[in-house]
Amino acid sequence: MEEGLHQAVILKFSYGKPDLQELRQIISKQFDVKGYYNIGQLEYRHILIRFDLFEDFVQALSRSTGYIKAKGDEFFFRTFSWTIGFNPREETSRAVVWISLPDLPANFFAKRSLMSIASAVGKPLAVDKAMQDRTRPSTARVKVVLDLLDKHPKRIKIHIMDKNSGKVVEHYQEIVYDNLPKYCTYCKHQGHDERSCRWKTVKNKENVVVATENEGLGNLDKLQDDARDFLNAKRAGQLEDEAAKASLVEQ
Repeated sequence: MEEGLHQAVILKFSYGKPDLQELRQIISKQFDVKGYYNIGQLEYRHILIRFDLFEDFVQALSRSTGYIKAKGDEFFFRTFSWTIGFNPREETSRAVVWISLPDLPANFFAKRSLMSIASAVGKPLAVDKAMQDRTRPSTARVKVVLDLLDKHPKRIKIHIMDKNSGKVVEHYQEIVYDNLPKYCTYCKHQGHDERSCRWKTVKNKENVVVATENEGLGNLDKLQDDARDFLNAKRAGQLEDEAAKASLVEQ
């Protein structure tokens, strides 16, 4: 807390970024920052922003993606919460997610109650505007920070005590996750899982090619798709080389 890291957000730029002086002038306007904030560079693509106000921290962290406009250019960025052990080559598995609590009893719509219920899923940050204005009594929504690698309960049990009788009643509350991101444990990035990881697919194909080369090109018929095409081209190249060498010998 002394370092302000409990309310720190990382901006990861994918294709270039404005310099720090420009960012210091731009962030306050484009992020509508109300209080004081500090910007520093962690690594070429990563910027660390520390906010004094919790409201500014939540608002910045809620922008999962966006563009910074500077000097006629737009720089794409993604936001992550800062975590201990930050590694620029890996994305954190923590993400900001909206959760919905459908058919929640109306007496639980107070902010304190909602934040307590949401803490069973992750770290509660804020309730949505409809909750604040009390215009949607059918479903409550809370913004939380959760770990994508954790198991996410589909319902939780709430104990309700009747102050008059002293009896405790159990209420099972459904939890709906709005657009829960995926996390790949292979490349350590958000947005996809291992089954659709391009890096893992490329690595597996490289391993197949290496293994087949070690065994000889005779196993070509066992391969499929890109690996087979690659070895076909390689074998054709080898045959051309051998033909060229034979032609030189004859000459």
